[in-house]
Amino acid sequence: MFLVKNSSFTEKTTLLLPGFLIALMTLFSCQSYAQASDIFVSSKWLKSNQSKVKIIDMSDKSQFQKFHIENALWVNYAWLIKPQNGLQLSGGADYMANVLSQLGIKNSDHLVIYDDMGGLEASRLYWELKKLNHAKINILDGGIVSWILAGNKVTQKAPQRPAQSQYTVPKKHSTDALTADKKEVINAKQNSVVLLDTRTEQEYIGNPKQKRSGHIPAAIWFDWSKAIDVQNGFKQYSNDDLLQNLRGVSLSDLKQPIIVYCNTAHRAARSFVMLKSLGFENVKLYDGSIQEYEIDKSLPLKLGKQP
Repeated sequence: MFLVKNSSFTEKTTLLLPGFLIALMTLFSCQSYAQASDIFVSSKWLKSNQSKVKIIDMSDKSQFQKFHIENALWVNYAWLIKPQNGLQLSGGADYMANVLSQLGIKNSDHLVIYDDMGGLEASRLYWELKKLNHAKINILDGGIVSWILAGNKVTQKAPQRPAQSQYTVPKKHSTDALTADKKEVINAKQNSVVLLDTRTEQEYIGNPKQKRSGHIPAAIWFDWSKAIDVQNGFKQYSNDDLLQNLRGVSLSDLKQPIIVYCNTAHRAARSFVMLKSLGFENVKLYDGSIQEYEIDKSLPLKLGKQP
C-alpha cells in the first residue's frame, strides 16, 4: 500500500494518485525499454537486468577462464567466420543460424554481448545478428573492463552447457541491406556512396615497396579505434565527440550511404556499430574488404594520405 504523509495533498489529489502512479510506472518502464533498445547498455543497466538476458562473452578464451560475468556464454570469434576460397568471410544466414542453435540461442532471447577489446569482437556478432533481424541485441559499453571498474562481481565458474536450440532464419533477412559486395565498392563513388577505411593510418597510406598497398581510391580514413575511450573503461566516446570527429572527415549526413571496410571486416564491424549507434541509417559492411579487393589486380589501390 502506498501511503502519503503530506497534509498539503487535497482529497482531489489523493483520488488522482492511482492514475499518477500508473503514469509514473509507465514512464519508468519506457525509460528501461528505451535504454535496452539502444545498441549499448551500461554496466549499471546490465546488473539490474542480468537475470532477464542471455550474456555472451567474446573475450580471449584465456581471459574468460580467468574471470567473466556470471553465467556468460563464451563464444569464439572464429566461429562466426567461414573461410571461402582463402578468404575470411561470413558463412551466411543458414550457417550463422546453425552456430546460434549449437550455442542454445533462440530467436526470442535478449542478448547482451561483451568482450575485452572495447566491442571489437562483439560488434561482428552484433552485425551477424542484425542480418538475421534478431530483435533484442545489445553490447555492453566498455565490456568486461567497464564492468569490473564499476565494482561488479566476476567469476571463474564455467556456465552450464546450453541445450541445443533451433534458431530459425527469417523469411526476409537483412543480409543484402547490411552487406556490401565488391561491385558496390567499385561503383561507390559514382553512386555517391562513402567508403570508410577503418584500418590504421599506416595501412591506409600504404607502402610503396609493396606490390599491392594503400587504400581503395576515394576512401576516407577513420581508424576504428577512434571510437573507443581507453581512459574511460574502454567505453565508446560520447556521441557529440564522435560526430564532431566524423564531421572532420566530411561525414555529417545521417542518411549518407556508407560502406566500411578494413582487411577482413573485423575492425570495420566495430565502425559499423559506431555509425549505427550515432544514427547513421544506411551503413554496410564490406565483408570481403581488402583481402578480396586486392586479389583483383585490375582494381587500383592508392598510396598516400589523400582519398
